Amino acid sequence: MKSKTILFGLCGLTLTLLAVFSMMALGRRNQPIAQRNCALQIFEVVGQVRSLDLLNKTVRISHQEIPDYMPAMTMPFAVKDAKLLRGVSVDDSVKFQLTVSKDDSWISRLEKATPGATKEPVRTAPASSLQDRETERAQIGEKILDFGLVDQDGRNFHLSDFRGKAVVLTFIYTRCPIPNYCPLMSKNFAALQQRLSKEFTDKYQLLSISMDPEFDRPEILKDYAGRYGANGKDWWFATGNAEQISFVAGLMGLYYAKENGLISHDLRTALISPDGRLVHLWKSNVWTPYEVDRLVRETLTGADQQGKVPRR
Repeated sequence: MKSKTILFGLCGLTLTLLAVFSMMALGRRNQPIAQRNCALQIFEVVGQVRSLDLLNKTVRISHQEIPDYMPAMTMPFAVKDAKLLRGVSVDDSVKFQLTVSKDDSWISRLEKATPGATKEPVRTAPASSLQDRETERAQIGEKILDFGLVDQDGRNFHLSDFRGKAVVLTFIYTRCPIPNYCPLMSKNFAALQQRLSKEFTDKYQLLSISMDPEFDRPEILKDYAGRYGANGKDWWFATGNAEQISFVAGLMGLYYAKENGLISHDLRTALISPDGRLVHLWKSNVWTPYEVDRLVRETLTGADQQGKVPRR
């Protein structure tokens, strides 16, 4: 009799636990996605379209403050579904949903809003200045003018110090809040460092240049470099005074500007040949370490990734 009582008790406990787990699962299914996935944040934003890049599925928007995430500023945002940009024009007022994960961010919904929905205009560079920077930048095949900066150890250096090496440079700033902009550039460079170190030791140089020289002092950059595993030999982080940074940014056609404590900016990543000429310029975040590795190999060896087709 005692055994039966224990058995019934165990059965009752099992049924109770099953009921509890079922209720928990049901409640979880009914939770909003953002609550179920703590790494996923969703924001409702209002702004005005400043420019469109349909090829790279990017739209630059001057937006209002995004509470608990980003102050009012002008930034390019990725759109995974190109259909969202149909019928959208420069100067349109828009409402959009910004989805942010640990490693990515994108506009998941976008619609036109009532003109004037933005409470106050956000300062942004005139379209003409963006066009001017693109026109005045170095062109493919041209020699890059020499420039001087300061590395993460406080040492002065010049681009010409890397002659004989393939140089890959990009622009970042350590406080950048968009995961698929500056943080992605640094993650890609970390992967590129691993790839190139296996095959081209002492024949390449990675250079991450800060757009925020007032904050990104050498000691700040050194700490940031450590977070991404930069070896300090083939991958340097650089800063300088405002004029120096502006000069290098101009060479690459990079737009950047301070806005409400952060920096509104484009993306530019460049490959420079061992003799100092511009080989390729990526204007977005869609490049991959594999793609850059392949072009570095072509630049250094004069052959494609299979080593069979000589360059002309």
